[in-house]
Amino acid sequence: MRYLVGRDFAFPEYLPRFPPEYHFEVSHMQLDITIDVEGGWVEGVVRYRAKAKKDRAAVVLDAMEMEILEASHEYFYDGSKVEIKPEWKRGDPVEIYVKYRTRPRAGMYFIKTGKGYYVWTQGESEYNRYWVPLPDSPNIKFPWTVAITVPKPYIAGSNGVLIEVKDRGERQTFVWDLKHPMSPYLLAIAVGDFEIHREKCGDVVLEFYIPRYVDDRWRFSFYNTCRIMQFFSEYLGVPFPYERYAQVVVPEFIYGGMENTTFTILTDWTIHDKHAHCPYTGFPCPEREDFSSDPLVAHEMAHMWFGDLVTAKDWAHIAINESFATFIEALWTEAHKGREEYLYEIYTNFKTYLGEFSRRYSRPIVTNLYKIPDEVFDRHAYEKGSVVLHTLRSILGDDVFRKALKLFLERHRYKAVDFEDLRKAFEETAGRDLEWFWRQFWYSAGHPVLKVSWSYSEGAIKLQIKQAQGEDSYPVYTLPLEIKIVYEDGRREVKEVFLNMKEVTLYIEGGKPKYICVDPSFKIIKALDLQYPLESAVAMIDDDDMYCKIQAIEVLKKNGSPRAVNALAKAVGDKFWGVAAEAARALGEIGTEEAMAKLTEAFKKSLHPRVRRVIVEALGNTKRKEAGEFLDKILHDAGESYYVRAEAARALGKVKWEFAEFSLKKALEYPSHLDVIKRGALEGLAELGTEEALKIVLRHAEPGMPTPVRVSAVQSLAKFGPRKEVIDALKRYMRDDNFRVRYAAVTAALELLEPRLLQDLQERAEQDIDGRIRRVAREIVEKIKKSMERGAEYQKLREEVEKLREEYRKLLDRIARLEK
Repeated sequence: MRYLVGRDFAFPEYLPRFPPEYHFEVSHMQLDITIDVEGGWVEGVVRYRAKAKKDRAAVVLDAMEMEILEASHEYFYDGSKVEIKPEWKRGDPVEIYVKYRTRPRAGMYFIKTGKGYYVWTQGESEYNRYWVPLPDSPNIKFPWTVAITVPKPYIAGSNGVLIEVKDRGERQTFVWDLKHPMSPYLLAIAVGDFEIHREKCGDVVLEFYIPRYVDDRWRFSFYNTCRIMQFFSEYLGVPFPYERYAQVVVPEFIYGGMENTTFTILTDWTIHDKHAHCPYTGFPCPEREDFSSDPLVAHEMAHMWFGDLVTAKDWAHIAINESFATFIEALWTEAHKGREEYLYEIYTNFKTYLGEFSRRYSRPIVTNLYKIPDEVFDRHAYEKGSVVLHTLRSILGDDVFRKALKLFLERHRYKAVDFEDLRKAFEETAGRDLEWFWRQFWYSAGHPVLKVSWSYSEGAIKLQIKQAQGEDSYPVYTLPLEIKIVYEDGRREVKEVFLNMKEVTLYIEGGKPKYICVDPSFKIIKALDLQYPLESAVAMIDDDDMYCKIQAIEVLKKNGSPRAVNALAKAVGDKFWGVAAEAARALGEIGTEEAMAKLTEAFKKSLHPRVRRVIVEALGNTKRKEAGEFLDKILHDAGESYYVRAEAARALGKVKWEFAEFSLKKALEYPSHLDVIKRGALEGLAELGTEEALKIVLRHAEPGMPTPVRVSAVQSLAKFGPRKEVIDALKRYMRDDNFRVRYAAVTAALELLEPRLLQDLQERAEQDIDGRIRRVAREIVEKIKKSMERGAEYQKLREEVEKLREEYRKLLDRIARLEK
């Protein structure tokens, strides 16, 4: 029954978690706060109109590390919760208030840049409690009005619509009203020197809060905002649910974006120039994009329906928010760029999840066995969930799928829901039982692994399919599977197989096959272990279906022969960039001199920046010094893509070209989006591992450098091994004020597995304010301890071996004496 809990996710002390029960209802919240933008203080009063669910019910509000100045009724405060005790009976209404002051360590962030001060909030999962007393759980919803007083000339934005701006001399108060009931983590504020741009998308007002240090480049990021909104409204059958939608760009945001209702906050890392977006063509270039903000814009906007309009009632069901947003983001790709792009995005999502599954843990997508809410915001909830939704869409058909989504959204509008609510909507719409699907893919860990082989003799194909998943996956999946057979005479047919056994053998008559492709349209979530003949894979590389080509690439990569290399080289020229990129990556893994030659030849012909990126990365993975001069030319070509040049810098370090250090030092001065070329150069220098390289990397990790540069430098330190300078630097940066730098230092420790970092990592696991760092640090602590245990075992084994050797020596001495 291991599949019910997964592997290595839940630590021994973990217990099931359930949504908190509130003995009161909130009909409205009124928040009045004054923000000391430069001092980092917040002072305010929060008022609630509430109704008792039982006699003498206490109103319990989460309020971390605050100074409670006053309250409307008798209260008790323990440093994390304030308990207010009105004298009321069930059904009675009451108004309560709490006056407070705080200097928040989380939830609200005060950012000082060279271009001014900015303040922004980040409430998910449970961080708004650090700057306002509130019932901080997603299973309670209420509308709110927020009045924010800030010094002039700062602008303060929030959820809902602006109803008033009050002039208070040197300060001004912005009053925002959100009339829709929302979960408290979606409350948001941003303060700064913004320039606000407005436009209409149908009846919805679009706003773009752009820091004044950003020029017109912001338009490259938000070019498709209205188109995305219109597509989602049409596909889901539910118009955009609010009057306004603002996208707010801020410095040093700790996520890519956050879907606060009507008021999405985004990192300024998303701002980019035309060359980052379309390095080889004019703008727009949907078929030749390099860097695009569309995935971020689409993901956060999708949450306006899934996450805001309907909300997971607790973090166990976060896939209602994140799986859907990731999947709907891919639907925009399909609408904007076509079916192949959509399928490749889903395939890439699956591979991303597999990385977490193989290197970290497995867990059911829906699980209440966790300690920190941030733990469930992982590749299972995002990427794996998106592939499961794609599978559900494929099984039910797009029409039924869309009708079910519409029913679900309309039935549970402005409510908190769970996965059983979702199942009922789908079952009602589809007219069929779907518990089998829910149990396999939402409530169990892992995924199907299909081992497939075929042979032909005496006029019949023998096709064997075995479910080979481990104990941390569902034992035997029920899967409707399509098998495409392409015969040597050119005929093609698709067979439908209902797989519900551990192993099945099919005998198919019809002629000799040229090749066989499993699930050609990539409809079903699964990993494939393909035992195909080389020649069938060579033939399949020319198939019409993208997923069949990718299967062929996987087989050819394992073979690695000159025949396979030639076939992969041909695939690098495929008309779809995703196939070309997969083939290039495969050549890099093969890594022969011939493979390297094919990659350099393909680079000259490729016109897609993302293919060129992968080709350059693959050249680095060959580890062949002969590629150095070629990579050097790419790195210093100002007309080349920023991101291709960054990959060239990394690759130069990997191939250990003799002039790499000189070349990479020069590249440190090149301007680029997010300093990506400089970061690539730092990572390349780290691959070289010289003393001079270490000095350069340490210098770029210091405060004062841009955050992206610091992050890359800190992460790169692990490449130099457990030197004292590295250990000392990582210990220091694990306590850095910047979240991203702390996270980089912790993850660098994973590569080192150095016992000298154990105490510092344990401190992060227990004390860090951010749940993501606490989780990763705990995992690395466990890995270091296991490594030390194995080291002790190895030492003991070596000692035993030495004892045996001594015994053998004594025995040989004795034999020699006897012989004498």
